[in-house]
Amino acid sequence: MTTPDPLAALRGRFLERAAADLAWIHATGGTPAEELLARAHKLAGAGGTFGFAAVSEAAAAVEDDIREGRAADLRPLVSALEGLPPAN
Repeated sequence: MTTPDPLAALRGRFLERAAADLAWIHATGGTPAEELLARAHKLAGAGGTFGFAAVSEAAAAVEDDIREGRAADLRPLVSALEGLPPAN
């Protein structure tokens, strides 16, 4: 008998939100920066929690760029988000 994954529902919601964040990035190019910062911050924390280290690392890099006044390179984050499995 397989034990159900206690994080499955939360992981599914993360994947739904990540898909929405990806769609937002495609639609807006990541502007305004304040919104991108908020989204990147959430992705950086939750990505690692649910085992998506590439998302977490790429989002943290975007967050660092914005906080340090640099233009954020969104390509690694977009690539990581595109590589996520679909939400169930």
